[in-house]
Order: sequence, then structure tokens, then C-alpha cells
Amino acid sequence: MRKTLPNRARKERGFVLIAAMFMLIILTFMAVGLYHNFTMQQNMAGNTKEKGRAFQLAQSTLQYGEYELAENLSALQVSQSCTTTAPPSNTLLMICQGSVGPNIALPSASNSALTMPNGWTYNPSSWADVTVSTTGGNSTYYANPLLFIRYLGLNSTGNGKIYQVTALGYGATSNATAVVQSTYQVSYNTTNLGNP
Repeated sequence: MRKTLPNRARKERGFVLIAAMFMLIILTFMAVGLYHNFTMQQNMAGNTKEKGRAFQLAQSTLQYGEYELAENLSALQVSQSCTTTAPPSNTLLMICQGSVGPNIALPSASNSALTMPNGWTYNPSSWADVTVSTTGGNSTYYANPLLFIRYLGLNSTGNGKIYQVTALGYGATSNATAVVQSTYQVSYNTTNLGNP
């Protein structure tokens, strides 16, 4: 005859369940924290990229202004009455000879972008692949870059003219802006190679 042992029900205490739930809660907090950190790093990388694009556009515009001073100085218009408003859109690049400098306007409630209202809009016809869009997007710029050239006077020896060149460039949004400025000298060196 077979004897069966009485079936004793074991009392479950739930330690494994409590430990598993505790570990799950800890892992959930870690995952949420890592996700937040990853998202923040992505945003920072995106902002850095757009700031770099804005700087490159501003630097390119500044170099264009310096190139025009070096190569086409006699063809550039000179304005005695520089104002704080933009020159007409159909005018060529102008040199400001007045006391007004680049009017850089900070963002405000009415205007969300850093602007230079008296700057000349740089929009070369060779920019067929550059897209300007105020709504943003991939490989777009918020606005065309702006350029301002100001005549500062003669250098100390009197054989060169000194100019201040200021450029403003945008990335894909109005938050990504860069302003670069240089002081540029156009020198005239004449040497008498004969006897006086």
C-alpha cells in the first residue's frame, strides 16, 4: 500500500515578487533618466550644428565683403548719410562713410530674430541650392545673410584706408545666429624706383 504524504500548503511570503518589483522600478527610473539625457544631448548637438552653419554663412559673407573691398573698391557706392534702416534692395553694396555703424537689433517681443536693419542683404545669384525658409527645415537658412561695410579713415601712415566689415548669418532657425566682424585695410604702396 502506498502512503501519501499529507499535502501541506506552503505559505508564500512574496519576497521574490517584491524584489523583482523594486528592481523594475529602479530600472524604469534609470531608463527615463538616460532617455532624458540622450534627448538633451541630441538637442545640444543639433543646436551646435545650426550655430556652426550660421557661423559659416556669416564668415562667407564677411569674406565676400572683404573681397569686394580688395577687388572692386572703386565700383562700390559710398553713402554719406547712412541710416539705421536697410538700403533699397536694388542697390549695390554700399560703403557707409557716416558715423552710423552696424545697427544690430536684439530679439524682442515683436521680432524673434537677431537682425541688422541697416545691413545689405547678401543674395548672390549662384545660390541656386540655398533655401531660405522662416519655418525651418533640413538644409535651409532662416534668412539671407546681412553685410555692413563702414569706412573708418586712413591708417597712421596715410597710405591705406581702414574699413570695418560686419556680417550676420543665420542657421535654420532665428535662434541660430552668428555675427562676425573684421577690420580690413586696403593699402596703396607706391615706390619710386628711379632717381628723385
